Amino acid sequence: MDLVVALGISIGVLIAAWVYVAVGMPDLGLIVWAGIVAWATFYAAGGGADGLKKAIGSNLAGNFWAAVALYVTGVLGGDVLTLSIAFGVVAFIFCLQSKIPLLAFIPGAFLGAATWVGVDVAGASGDGGVVDVADVMIPVSMVVGAVLGFISEAVGKKLAG
Repeated sequence: MDLVVALGISIGVLIAAWVYVAVGMPDLGLIVWAGIVAWATFYAAGGGADGLKKAIGSNLAGNFWAAVALYVTGVLGGDVLTLSIAFGVVAFIFCLQSKIPLLAFIPGAFLGAATWVGVDVAGASGDGGVVDVADVMIPVSMVVGAVLGFISEAVGKKLAG
């Protein structure tokens, strides 16, 4: 079987299962699109064990630095200028941290930050840094998504023979 077709089958089946679990079992708190972003990060980072490490490392670093930027912005009043400067600093950090092999996939850090901001919109509004379920489930969902990417690649390669 052609590798692209095999990957399509593997990814299609696994993503259907991911969406079913993440959306169909809301008590788990999983964030379906965060997992899909991390899944894409895995493939964009080159796949394999190295892509898995880079996807998880860079996505979680992006989550962390976005949380810091939103927290600082909230503490300092939540204005647009502060938010802009905070994210400018964070973007600079993404580039510097790429010297560390585990964090060497700069786009993954941006995707992790964007996912954090997309879910934790209260962060810049001065929520006092209160940790809620979403703050825990963003990185959890991203790790699960990256692992599912790894599994989908392995299954796809097996199907392709």
